[in-house]
Amino acid sequence: VLFPEWKGIDCLVLRDFHHRYTVDEHTLVSIRALEELRTTADPSRAQFAELFAEIERPGLLLFALLFHDAGKAAQSGVHTDESVRLAREAMARIGTPRDAGEMIQFLIERHLDLSAALNSRDLGEAATAKYLSNRVETVERLKYLTLLTYADISAVNPTAMNPWRLDQLWRLYMVAYNELTNELDSDRIELPTADSPAKAKFLEGLPTRYLRTHTPEEIETHFQLWRSGASRGVGIDVKRLNGVYLLTVVTLDRPFLFASLAGALAGFGMNILKAEAFANRRGEVLDTFIFADPNRTLDLNPTEVDRFRFTLERVITGKLDVSRLLGTRPKPRRPTRQFRIRPSVSFAANASPTATLVEIVAEDRPGLLYDLARTFSSSGANIGVVLVDTEAQKAIDVFYVTMGGAKLSPAFEASLCDALLAACRPAA
Repeated sequence: VLFPEWKGIDCLVLRDFHHRYTVDEHTLVSIRALEELRTTADPSRAQFAELFAEIERPGLLLFALLFHDAGKAAQSGVHTDESVRLAREAMARIGTPRDAGEMIQFLIERHLDLSAALNSRDLGEAATAKYLSNRVETVERLKYLTLLTYADISAVNPTAMNPWRLDQLWRLYMVAYNELTNELDSDRIELPTADSPAKAKFLEGLPTRYLRTHTPEEIETHFQLWRSGASRGVGIDVKRLNGVYLLTVVTLDRPFLFASLAGALAGFGMNILKAEAFANRRGEVLDTFIFADPNRTLDLNPTEVDRFRFTLERVITGKLDVSRLLGTRPKPRRPTRQFRIRPSVSFAANASPTATLVEIVAEDRPGLLYDLARTFSSSGANIGVVLVDTEAQKAIDVFYVTMGGAKLSPAFEASLCDALLAACRPAA
């Protein structure tokens, strides 16, 4: 038996009028509901299907569903506590990595949170948004928990996830998502708690989101990189991570910096999968890029890593024009017509108290992020925060930008929109 922890819920009946299935059957039906999102043609579920396609580790979600109600056989106490205990036993036995185990435990511990909010909270209240963001802490956790809630409610009975509840669950997701992203630029670390004055100085002025989206180990790595690069004016770290690479750069900000880094990666033939940019009030930036190396340039040539790092440092310090790197890259073949994605640009002035959110959806291609970031910088807009994601051939890039320290004006938005749409189009 792979998971003897399941023994207690085998054919376990819940004595109420709401649940149609035994606990073990409910669990299997919830997993099936999630898996059906991969192929659903139901337009009312399209948003959840897209959300499922976005998450990087669906296996963690499925494992959490497998154990979310495993503790219901307990005669006393809260069943989620027992479910967590059983899941920990199973994860220890199969050697689950620590970061995966933390996500699974979070999902099991909080698997009732969103359902409870649907039934007891006014989604229009600002306090609800604050409560939810404090419970989930990061956008990644929110995505996983929303999908687990979708599957859990869908498996209560065949009519539990009706169109109204689908709509309410998505509205709740957006309420929490907007609250989490609203704080990207406006809410900053003022009096950091740190184990040294140097680390407190490093943290001061960064967006509070930085603390929520990075582990203590990652923060320590960034701090050491910041400290070691102080003498040269730049700290660079490149490391392999789960089949992809993570580039971290700490330096003083300058015009076109983020665009130049994106362009340098594209010039080396790397595919940018995710990127984030954080800036403090002293003009220091922490930029991270997760990228794939499709040609295995770094894998097959270990000495190339040093040249790669040296080239990036020259780009950062302005000693190398990134356009020279981009000019040597061959143009990729475009996808067939049926897979083309029409670019779109949208602005949200109310997404942040201090900045305008600009979301760009376009067909992904080498150099796209470079072209978009360069367009912002060329227009005079300042990029405060960047969130970049790639789904197959679709790039979803979100920028929080200001002009002269204020939000963008409607007239400026109109001209910038045209420039961004032009930047989305590949060169002929």
